[in-house]
Amino acid sequence: MHNKPMQKICGHFNFKAAFLKILLILLPMSFCSLSYSQTLRVGTTLWPGYEPLYLAEEINAYKQKIRMIHYSSTSEVLRAFRNNTLEAAALTLDEVVLLAESDIPIDIILILDISEGADVIMGRPELKNIQGLVGARVAVESTAVGAYTLSRALEIHNIDINKVSLVNAENSTHKEAYMNNMADAVVTYEPVRTQLLNEGAIELFNSKEIPGEIVDVLVVHKKTLKTHRKALYDITQGWFKALQQLKNEPDDSYAFIASRMKISKQGVKESYFGLTLPSLEKNRMLLSGSPAPLTQTLHRLTQHMIDNGLIDSKNSDSSANATLNPSFLP
Repeated sequence: MHNKPMQKICGHFNFKAAFLKILLILLPMSFCSLSYSQTLRVGTTLWPGYEPLYLAEEINAYKQKIRMIHYSSTSEVLRAFRNNTLEAAALTLDEVVLLAESDIPIDIILILDISEGADVIMGRPELKNIQGLVGARVAVESTAVGAYTLSRALEIHNIDINKVSLVNAENSTHKEAYMNNMADAVVTYEPVRTQLLNEGAIELFNSKEIPGEIVDVLVVHKKTLKTHRKALYDITQGWFKALQQLKNEPDDSYAFIASRMKISKQGVKESYFGLTLPSLEKNRMLLSGSPAPLTQTLHRLTQHMIDNGLIDSKNSDSSANATLNPSFLP
Protein backbone atom coordinates (compact mmCIF):
# COMPACT_ATOMS: atom_id res chain seq x y z
CA MET A 1 0.00 0.00 0.00
CA HIS A 2 1.29 3.45 -0.78
CA ASN A 3 0.08 6.84 0.36
CA LYS A 4 0.02 9.72 -2.05
CA PRO A 5 1.16 13.10 -0.69
CA MET A 6 -1.60 15.27 0.73
CA GLN A 7 -2.32 18.47 -1.13
CA LYS A 8 -4.18 21.40 0.38
CA ILE A 9 -6.49 23.14 -2.03
CA CYS A 10 -6.97 26.73 -0.93
CA GLY A 11 -10.05 28.81 -1.58
CA HIS A 12 -12.96 27.46 -3.60
CA PHE A 13 -12.76 23.72 -4.08
CA ASN A 14 -14.05 22.94 -7.57
CA PHE A 15 -15.17 19.31 -7.48
CA LYS A 16 -15.77 19.29 -11.23
CA ALA A 17 -12.25 20.53 -11.93
CA ALA A 18 -10.79 17.93 -9.58
CA PHE A 19 -12.78 15.16 -11.23
CA LEU A 20 -11.80 16.26 -14.74
CA LYS A 21 -8.14 16.63 -13.79
CA ILE A 22 -8.05 13.03 -12.58
CA LEU A 23 -9.83 11.86 -15.72
CA LEU A 24 -7.34 13.68 -17.96
CA ILE A 25 -4.48 11.97 -16.17
CA LEU A 26 -6.08 8.55 -16.51
CA LEU A 27 -7.55 8.71 -20.01
CA PRO A 28 -4.25 8.31 -21.94
CA MET A 29 -3.69 5.02 -20.12
CA SER A 30 -7.11 3.70 -21.05
CA PHE A 31 -6.14 3.25 -24.69
CA CYS A 32 -3.45 0.72 -23.89
CA SER A 33 -3.85 -2.72 -25.45
CA LEU A 34 -4.20 -5.08 -22.51
CA SER A 35 -4.18 -8.85 -22.54
CA TYR A 36 -7.34 -10.86 -22.05
CA SER A 37 -7.73 -12.57 -18.68
CA GLN A 38 -9.61 -15.83 -18.27
CA THR A 39 -9.97 -15.02 -14.58
CA LEU A 40 -12.68 -12.61 -13.48
CA ARG A 41 -10.72 -9.88 -11.71
CA VAL A 42 -12.78 -7.93 -9.18
CA GLY A 43 -11.49 -4.73 -7.60
CA THR A 44 -12.59 -3.31 -4.24
CA THR A 45 -11.48 -1.02 -1.45
CA LEU A 46 -11.63 -1.96 2.23
CA TRP A 47 -15.28 -1.48 3.22
CA PRO A 48 -17.61 -3.71 5.25
CA GLY A 49 -20.19 -3.72 2.47
CA TYR A 50 -17.68 -5.41 0.15
CA GLU A 51 -16.36 -7.95 2.65
CA PRO A 52 -18.87 -10.71 1.78
CA LEU A 53 -17.09 -10.95 -1.59
CA TYR A 54 -13.95 -11.97 0.30
CA LEU A 55 -15.89 -14.11 2.75
CA ALA A 56 -17.28 -16.05 -0.22
CA GLU A 57 -13.71 -16.68 -1.33
CA GLU A 58 -12.77 -17.80 2.19
CA ILE A 59 -15.58 -20.39 2.37
CA ASN A 60 -14.83 -21.64 -1.16
CA ALA A 61 -18.17 -20.47 -2.52
CA TYR A 62 -16.67 -19.61 -5.91
CA LYS A 63 -16.37 -22.47 -8.41
CA GLN A 64 -15.09 -20.39 -11.34
CA LYS A 65 -11.80 -18.49 -11.62
CA ILE A 66 -12.47 -15.34 -9.60
CA ARG A 67 -9.71 -13.16 -8.19
CA MET A 68 -10.52 -10.54 -5.58
CA ILE A 69 -8.10 -7.58 -5.64
CA HIS A 70 -7.92 -5.03 -2.82
CA TYR A 71 -6.90 -1.43 -3.58
CA SER A 72 -6.06 1.29 -1.08
CA SER A 73 -8.40 3.85 -2.66
CA THR A 74 -11.42 4.10 -4.91
CA SER A 75 -9.38 6.24 -7.30
CA GLU A 76 -7.13 3.23 -7.90
CA VAL A 77 -10.13 0.94 -8.47
CA LEU A 78 -11.56 3.38 -11.03
CA ARG A 79 -8.21 3.65 -12.78
CA ALA A 80 -7.79 -0.14 -12.99
CA PHE A 81 -11.35 -0.57 -14.26
CA ARG A 82 -10.90 2.12 -16.92
CA ASN A 83 -7.63 0.51 -18.02
CA ASN A 84 -9.32 -2.89 -18.35
CA THR A 85 -7.09 -4.54 -15.76
CA LEU A 86 -10.34 -5.36 -13.95
CA GLU A 87 -13.41 -7.04 -15.40
CA ALA A 88 -15.55 -6.05 -12.40
CA ALA A 89 -15.50 -3.54 -9.56
CA ALA A 90 -17.41 -2.72 -6.39
CA LEU A 91 -18.36 0.95 -6.58
CA THR A 92 -20.87 3.48 -5.29
CA LEU A 93 -23.54 4.81 -7.64
CA ASP A 94 -21.89 8.23 -7.89
CA GLU A 95 -18.75 6.48 -9.14
CA VAL A 96 -20.92 4.62 -11.68
CA VAL A 97 -22.10 8.02 -12.90
CA LEU A 98 -18.46 9.05 -13.33
CA LEU A 99 -17.77 5.97 -15.46
CA ALA A 100 -20.89 6.64 -17.51
CA GLU A 101 -19.68 10.19 -18.14
CA SER A 102 -16.42 8.71 -19.42
CA ASP A 103 -18.35 6.72 -22.06
CA ILE A 104 -17.47 3.34 -20.53
CA PRO A 105 -20.34 0.86 -21.14
CA ILE A 106 -21.07 -1.06 -17.95
CA ASP A 107 -23.72 -3.31 -16.44
CA ILE A 108 -24.80 -3.25 -12.79
CA ILE A 109 -25.40 -6.89 -11.90
CA LEU A 110 -25.72 -6.81 -8.09
CA ILE A 111 -26.60 -4.39 -5.30
CA LEU A 112 -24.11 -4.97 -2.50
CA ASP A 113 -25.21 -2.57 0.22
CA ILE A 114 -27.15 0.58 1.03
CA SER A 115 -25.49 3.00 3.43
CA GLU A 116 -27.70 4.08 6.32
CA GLY A 117 -25.15 5.75 8.56
CA ALA A 118 -21.90 4.07 7.54
CA ASP A 119 -20.57 6.99 5.44
CA VAL A 120 -19.56 9.79 7.78
CA ILE A 121 -17.82 13.08 8.38
CA MET A 122 -15.62 12.76 11.45
CA GLY A 123 -14.15 15.80 13.21
CA ARG A 124 -12.28 17.08 16.21
CA PRO A 125 -14.40 17.43 19.38
CA GLU A 126 -14.00 21.23 19.36
CA LEU A 127 -15.95 21.42 16.08
CA LYS A 128 -19.01 20.26 18.09
CA ASN A 129 -21.34 19.80 15.08
CA ILE A 130 -21.58 20.09 11.30
CA GLN A 131 -21.57 23.89 11.49
CA GLY A 132 -18.07 23.59 12.90
CA LEU A 133 -16.86 22.82 9.38
CA VAL A 134 -17.00 26.55 8.60
CA GLY A 135 -13.35 27.61 8.51
CA ALA A 136 -12.14 24.04 9.12
CA ARG A 137 -9.82 21.88 7.01
CA VAL A 138 -11.68 18.85 5.65
CA ALA A 139 -9.92 15.85 4.10
CA VAL A 140 -11.86 14.18 1.28
CA GLU A 141 -11.14 11.87 -1.65
CA SER A 142 -12.38 14.09 -4.46
CA THR A 143 -12.97 11.33 -7.02
CA ALA A 144 -15.03 9.06 -4.78
CA VAL A 145 -18.16 8.90 -2.67
CA GLY A 146 -16.60 11.34 -0.21
CA ALA A 147 -17.10 14.23 -2.62
CA TYR A 148 -20.78 13.38 -2.92
CA THR A 149 -21.24 12.87 0.83
CA LEU A 150 -19.62 16.21 1.59
CA SER A 151 -21.55 18.12 -1.06
CA ARG A 152 -24.86 16.73 0.25
CA ALA A 153 -23.92 17.47 3.88
CA LEU A 154 -23.07 21.07 3.04
CA GLU A 155 -26.23 21.41 0.95
CA ILE A 156 -28.53 20.03 3.66
CA HIS A 157 -27.00 22.22 6.36
CA ASN A 158 -26.74 25.38 4.20
CA ILE A 159 -22.96 25.67 4.45
CA ASP A 160 -21.17 27.53 1.64
CA ILE A 161 -18.34 25.39 0.29
CA ASN A 162 -16.25 28.56 -0.06
CA LYS A 163 -16.17 28.69 3.75
CA VAL A 164 -14.55 25.25 4.00
CA SER A 165 -10.86 24.61 3.30
CA LEU A 166 -10.44 21.21 1.65
CA VAL A 167 -7.56 18.77 1.64
CA ASN A 168 -7.56 16.33 -1.28
CA ALA A 169 -6.70 12.98 0.30
CA GLU A 170 -7.33 9.33 -0.51
CA ASN A 171 -9.12 7.28 2.10
CA SER A 172 -5.97 5.35 3.03
CA THR A 173 -4.46 8.63 4.34
CA HIS A 174 -7.48 9.93 6.26
CA LYS A 175 -6.40 8.68 9.68
CA GLU A 176 -2.92 10.06 9.09
CA ALA A 177 -4.37 13.43 8.09
CA TYR A 178 -6.36 13.61 11.32
CA MET A 179 -3.63 12.30 13.62
CA ASN A 180 -0.93 14.57 12.14
CA ASN A 181 -3.15 17.66 12.36
CA MET A 182 -3.30 18.06 8.58
CA ALA A 183 -7.10 18.16 8.71
CA ASP A 184 -9.73 19.05 11.30
CA ALA A 185 -12.32 16.69 9.81
CA VAL A 186 -12.41 13.82 7.32
CA VAL A 187 -15.09 12.45 5.02
CA THR A 188 -14.66 8.71 5.42
CA TYR A 189 -16.15 5.31 6.30
CA GLU A 190 -15.27 2.09 8.12
CA PRO A 191 -12.77 1.03 9.33
CA VAL A 192 -11.43 4.61 9.56
CA ARG A 193 -14.61 5.73 11.33
CA THR A 194 -14.03 3.33 14.26
CA GLN A 195 -10.31 4.12 14.34
CA LEU A 196 -11.01 7.85 14.64
CA LEU A 197 -13.71 7.32 17.26
CA ASN A 198 -11.05 5.52 19.30
CA GLU A 199 -8.82 8.60 18.92
CA GLY A 200 -11.50 10.89 20.32
CA ALA A 201 -13.04 12.18 17.07
CA ILE A 202 -16.79 12.83 16.92
CA GLU A 203 -19.30 12.10 14.19
CA LEU A 204 -20.54 15.32 12.56
CA PHE A 205 -22.66 13.81 9.78
CA ASN A 206 -23.66 10.38 8.53
CA SER A 207 -25.58 8.91 5.62
CA LYS A 208 -28.75 8.46 7.70
CA GLU A 209 -29.46 12.05 6.66
CA ILE A 210 -29.45 11.04 2.98
CA PRO A 211 -31.30 7.69 3.05
CA GLY A 212 -31.08 5.54 -0.05
CA GLU A 213 -28.61 7.83 -1.81
CA ILE A 214 -25.33 5.97 -1.19
CA VAL A 215 -25.65 2.56 -2.79
CA ASP A 216 -22.79 0.16 -3.52
CA VAL A 217 -23.05 -2.07 -6.58
CA LEU A 218 -21.04 -4.62 -8.50
CA VAL A 219 -20.36 -3.37 -12.03
CA VAL A 220 -18.83 -5.17 -15.00
CA HIS A 221 -17.62 -4.11 -18.43
CA LYS A 222 -20.36 -4.85 -20.93
CA LYS A 223 -18.00 -7.03 -22.97
CA THR A 224 -17.52 -9.20 -19.85
CA LEU A 225 -21.12 -10.41 -20.19
CA LYS A 226 -19.90 -12.70 -22.98
CA THR A 227 -16.30 -13.42 -21.98
CA HIS A 228 -16.96 -14.33 -18.32
CA ARG A 229 -20.60 -15.33 -18.28
CA LYS A 230 -20.23 -18.38 -15.99
CA ALA A 231 -18.08 -16.43 -13.54
CA LEU A 232 -20.69 -13.67 -13.30
CA TYR A 233 -23.36 -16.19 -12.33
CA ASP A 234 -20.86 -17.69 -9.89
CA ILE A 235 -19.94 -14.46 -8.13
CA THR A 236 -23.56 -13.48 -7.47
CA GLN A 237 -24.30 -16.95 -6.11
CA GLY A 238 -21.16 -16.76 -3.98
CA TRP A 239 -22.26 -13.38 -2.64
CA PHE A 240 -25.57 -14.70 -1.32
CA LYS A 241 -23.85 -17.79 0.11
CA ALA A 242 -21.58 -15.40 2.03
CA LEU A 243 -24.59 -13.44 3.32
CA GLN A 244 -26.02 -16.73 4.57
CA GLN A 245 -22.69 -17.50 6.23
CA LEU A 246 -22.80 -14.12 7.98
CA LYS A 247 -26.24 -14.98 9.29
CA ASN A 248 -25.53 -18.60 10.29
CA GLU A 249 -21.94 -18.25 11.56
CA PRO A 250 -21.61 -14.62 12.69
CA ASP A 251 -18.69 -15.15 15.08
CA ASP A 252 -16.46 -16.87 12.52
CA SER A 253 -17.54 -14.44 9.82
CA TYR A 254 -16.85 -11.36 11.94
CA ALA A 255 -13.48 -12.80 13.00
CA PHE A 256 -12.46 -13.24 9.36
CA ILE A 257 -13.60 -9.73 8.40
CA ALA A 258 -11.95 -8.25 11.51
CA SER A 259 -8.61 -9.78 10.47
CA ARG A 260 -8.89 -8.03 7.11
CA MET A 261 -10.18 -4.68 8.37
CA LYS A 262 -7.79 -4.55 11.35
CA ILE A 263 -10.55 -3.77 13.86
CA SER A 264 -12.19 -5.85 16.60
CA LYS A 265 -14.98 -8.35 16.01
CA GLN A 266 -17.30 -6.03 17.91
CA GLY A 267 -16.17 -3.18 15.67
CA VAL A 268 -17.05 -5.25 12.62
CA LYS A 269 -20.46 -6.09 14.03
CA GLU A 270 -21.14 -2.43 14.78
CA SER A 271 -20.00 -1.37 11.32
CA TYR A 272 -22.92 -3.30 9.83
CA PHE A 273 -25.43 -1.36 11.96
CA GLY A 274 -25.21 1.45 9.40
CA LEU A 275 -25.53 -0.83 6.38
CA THR A 276 -28.29 -2.77 4.69
CA LEU A 277 -27.16 -5.80 2.68
CA PRO A 278 -30.14 -6.34 0.35
CA SER A 279 -31.54 -9.86 0.04
CA LEU A 280 -31.94 -11.65 -3.28
CA GLU A 281 -35.59 -10.59 -3.39
CA LYS A 282 -34.66 -6.97 -2.63
CA ASN A 283 -32.03 -7.07 -5.38
CA ARG A 284 -34.59 -8.30 -7.89
CA MET A 285 -37.03 -5.58 -6.84
CA LEU A 286 -34.49 -2.73 -7.07
CA LEU A 287 -32.97 -3.86 -10.38
CA SER A 288 -36.22 -4.69 -12.20
CA GLY A 289 -39.26 -2.81 -13.46
CA SER A 290 -40.04 0.06 -15.83
CA PRO A 291 -38.42 2.07 -14.50
CA ALA A 292 -36.50 0.08 -11.92
CA PRO A 293 -36.22 1.79 -8.51
CA LEU A 294 -32.43 1.91 -8.86
CA THR A 295 -32.78 3.71 -12.20
CA GLN A 296 -34.75 6.44 -10.49
CA THR A 297 -32.08 6.73 -7.79
CA LEU A 298 -29.40 6.90 -10.50
CA HIS A 299 -31.21 9.72 -12.28
CA ARG A 300 -31.66 11.74 -9.08
CA LEU A 301 -28.01 11.25 -8.23
CA THR A 302 -26.91 12.29 -11.73
CA GLN A 303 -28.97 15.48 -11.52
CA HIS A 304 -27.49 16.35 -8.12
CA MET A 305 -23.97 15.86 -9.47
CA ILE A 306 -24.77 18.11 -12.44
CA ASP A 307 -26.30 20.80 -10.20
CA ASN A 308 -23.21 20.79 -7.96
CA GLY A 309 -20.64 20.76 -10.74
CA LEU A 310 -19.43 17.22 -10.03
CA ILE A 311 -19.96 16.20 -13.67
CA ASP A 312 -20.50 17.95 -16.99
CA SER A 313 -24.16 18.20 -17.97
CA LYS A 314 -23.21 17.82 -21.65
CA ASN A 315 -22.02 14.24 -21.17
CA SER A 316 -24.00 12.90 -18.25
CA ASP A 317 -26.61 10.44 -19.57
CA SER A 318 -25.93 7.68 -17.05
CA SER A 319 -28.71 5.53 -18.52
CA ALA A 320 -26.91 5.40 -21.88
CA ASN A 321 -23.77 3.71 -20.52
CA ALA A 322 -24.93 2.11 -17.26
CA THR A 323 -27.42 -0.73 -17.68
CA LEU A 324 -29.23 -2.52 -14.85
CA ASN A 325 -28.87 -6.25 -15.44
CA PRO A 326 -30.55 -8.60 -12.93
CA SER A 327 -30.12 -11.64 -15.21
CA PHE A 328 -27.09 -12.96 -13.29
CA LEU A 329 -28.90 -13.10 -9.94
CA PRO A 330 -29.40 -16.69 -8.68
